Amino acid sequence: MITIDRAMEIIKSQKIDWAVEDIPILDALGRILVNEIVSPLDSPPFAKAAMDGFAINSMDKSVKFKILEIIGAGDTPSATVKKGFCSKIMTGAMMPEGADKIIRVEFADELNGEAIPHTPEPGKNVIAKAENLKIGDSVLKAGRLAAKDIGIIASLGFPTVKVSKKPVIGILTTGSELKNPGEKLDSGQIYNSNGFQMTAHISATGCIPKLYGIIEDNRTVLSNTVKKAFLECDIILLSGGVSKGDYDYVPEVLEENGMKTLFHRVAIKPGRPLLFGRKDNVFVFGLPGNPVSTFVTFEVFVKTLIYHMAGLEFIPQLYSGKLTKSIKRRDTERTEFHPVILDKGEITPIKYLGSSHLNAMAGANGMIIIPNGISELKEGEFVSVRSI
Repeated sequence: MITIDRAMEIIKSQKIDWAVEDIPILDALGRILVNEIVSPLDSPPFAKAAMDGFAINSMDKSVKFKILEIIGAGDTPSATVKKGFCSKIMTGAMMPEGADKIIRVEFADELNGEAIPHTPEPGKNVIAKAENLKIGDSVLKAGRLAAKDIGIIASLGFPTVKVSKKPVIGILTTGSELKNPGEKLDSGQIYNSNGFQMTAHISATGCIPKLYGIIEDNRTVLSNTVKKAFLECDIILLSGGVSKGDYDYVPEVLEENGMKTLFHRVAIKPGRPLLFGRKDNVFVFGLPGNPVSTFVTFEVFVKTLIYHMAGLEFIPQLYSGKLTKSIKRRDTERTEFHPVILDKGEITPIKYLGSSHLNAMAGANGMIIIPNGISELKEGEFVSVRSI
């Protein structure tokens, strides 16, 4: 059994030859930008008006200014502003030659083709060329693209952007006791929550889920499905079958099909039986079958790999707060994740009966992290919570 930190080191040390694709920016929301974007232009590319008004030379102290022309946004000025003259200008329009200041329309009267200031104008009301960005300035770092980023990329004139290809993640749910929702349960059977939970997780990370259905406890069926998944997927997730029971074939079947095991069993609760391996450029996680274990190991380990494949580091959201009730435990050998409710700086543990107690997660918005070696967290302590 290895520590969580060591398991993370192994995952992050994997060298990955990952595909990049160039896609239209309207399709890029939520995708992973693979390289830094630098500005190919000055922004703005010319000095422009910050207000509607009259463009003059700031050294000109005339009491009235003859209007040479009207400049709208997108127009190219045709006249040079000299002493006693101005150009009427709209917000966003290019400043005319000879002008470096705008008298706002509300600070002047317009009469018989002339602008007559009536109130002193304290500012210049001009956005200088390259005031926002200069050519070569860093604009966006590699990472997941939000809506605001799409607008920024468009403002630089890029119609497309380079993103990492979406990984295809295969889902194999093992266990003859499983039925899908909507099917009738026979004696000894339960509904398949893991397959649906993992599909939702995968979609939320921006990857492509590929379902292989429920795999019965049969080595041949499992082996044939694994062979197929190795040909079609970038990551394979199997839930169940990684412990030490008579029907826990997963580790052996994976190795028989060419996977090299990189670690098996981690000091985490829930989720100790976790397996991680690789065959060529396909990665495999054997997740424990109990649903809370599946949830926790996906959050902690699978997300780390998904981000690593895109050249990024997954940084979970951590919060701190005051514990409203003590948590005691006997097993201190492993780092434990316990569901909690974080509300207004207070952390309330949820009644949790173990790794099969999936409905305990219904009201949870975080998981408290209890380090190995710690047997009790006391009421009133400030503790760290991982957002879920």
